[in-house]
Amino acid sequence: MTVPKTTGLTLRRLPTSAGADAIFSVLQEDGCVIIEGFLSPDQVNAFNSEIDPHLKKWEVGQHSMQEGYLAGMKQLSSLPLFSKTFRNDLMNHELLHEICKRAFGPESGDYWLTTSSVLETEPGYGGQELHREHDGLPLCTTLGKQAPEAMLNFLTALTDFTAENGATRVVPGSHLWDDYSLNLPADEAIPAEMNPGDAVLFSGKTLHGAGKNQSKDFHRRGFPLIMQSCQFTPVEAAVAIPRSLVETMTPLAQKMVGWRSVSAKGVEIWTYDLKDLARGLKLKANMPSEKTDHVV
Repeated sequence: MTVPKTTGLTLRRLPTSAGADAIFSVLQEDGCVIIEGFLSPDQVNAFNSEIDPHLKKWEVGQHSMQEGYLAGMKQLSSLPLFSKTFRNDLMNHELLHEICKRAFGPESGDYWLTTSSVLETEPGYGGQELHREHDGLPLCTTLGKQAPEAMLNFLTALTDFTAENGATRVVPGSHLWDDYSLNLPADEAIPAEMNPGDAVLFSGKTLHGAGKNQSKDFHRRGFPLIMQSCQFTPVEAAVAIPRSLVETMTPLAQKMVGWRSVSAKGVEIWTYDLKDLARGLKLKANMPSEKTDHVV
């Protein structure tokens, strides 16, 4: 089979104010969409301030289990450990949850965070081969475009993203290709040029990859925030987050990081003695569950 034509494709953009229905509609059609203003300037500044001291300790080339995708990048994972903004704002982000409910609810039920890492590329970074998030889920890869939606990536810019400094590249429409074994040269994908706080949202079925950082002195920083059907095991283990920190979070945020049970179309999983995990653990939270726990 031949690779579908990509000439003339565009990466559409919508403001956060467009709402979940409009954004999700474009996501279904194109497999990707830029959400302008996903985070406020204050949130971006706070997030950067929280992770700066930790990211400075990371040396490019440091060992990672994800070396194939992350080689040559600075990386800080397990963000709930390091960022109050991530715990409080991202894990309770209303638009994120409204989109996730539409994407996962009908076929999977609940959803949760699988992984999120701040990634920073330096001048000279060579970029990634195009890939899909579903590549880590062989069942979904086998099913191709017929697979249920298993992952969504809200890849958020913490600095300017430009073609020159290595903005993530995406291939609109690639989620609908008949043959997922086909690929493209990275330079044929569209760079997601964004301001700090914008996010490029794409399906787990959409081809994408970090671009080459061809700038002279710009360190491009962003973070993939990957939400996943609760029917799949997260990449990051919940036990890494201390209970004392978890109990400062809302019930909804606790569920997102694997400290509460989830429902897979009515089947309760991630339980304690086949009962709700939070009740079994007598887990505390910073506000009543009924005010925040609205995952379907």
